[in-house]
Amino acid sequence: MIDNWLFNSKFKEKFEEFVGRRLIGKVTANQLTLIGLIIGLFSAFFIFYSGILQEIIFIVISIIFMVISFFIDTLDGAVARFGKTTIFGGILDVFCDRVVEIFVLMALISTQPLILMWPGIFSLGAIILCITMFLIVGGSIKEKDLEDSKKVIYYRYGLMERSETLLFLLLITILVLWRFILLMIFAILVFITALLRLRDAYILFKIEKIK
Repeated sequence: MIDNWLFNSKFKEKFEEFVGRRLIGKVTANQLTLIGLIIGLFSAFFIFYSGILQEIIFIVISIIFMVISFFIDTLDGAVARFGKTTIFGGILDVFCDRVVEIFVLMALISTQPLILMWPGIFSLGAIILCITMFLIVGGSIKEKDLEDSKKVIYYRYGLMERSETLLFLLLITILVLWRFILLMIFAILVFITALLRLRDAYILFKIEKIK
């Protein structure tokens, strides 16, 4: 939802133009994507370490790395759209985003494995289901619709997107005593997102059949 709002806002256009003019030619979108991946993995590492040493400083460091990783993720998209987007770049971006999310979730589960195992499994399962719907629908979209979406990989915005996922991961990391409940809520919302994608696919392809 937040991603959809930002995508249609004037702030996004100004931000991409500002970032693009300053970074284009100095660093590629794919390089930024890989940098964001590495920083995101550091965030997962410090979350994992916080569960071993029980030190709050590692949680603080992990949050800082997580926010930086997300910020760089916004930069790579801006550079890509200001310069020249590629299908591989879009695929790499999606892959790296999911890798960071999954490793952060696994790190969170590892801090209290006996308590967080089931909500963690539900969360990972919901992510698999959601990304499966993403791939199925995206692979069935015609080239014209891909151009209309202004992205190299087509997808319809849903309930839980990149921004909402970041907010949840931050909350789950910070609110240690609420991790079980927050993980369950996260899993439910991601599962609902998958169902909404299924509904959107039905509506989209039903309309195409009528045409």
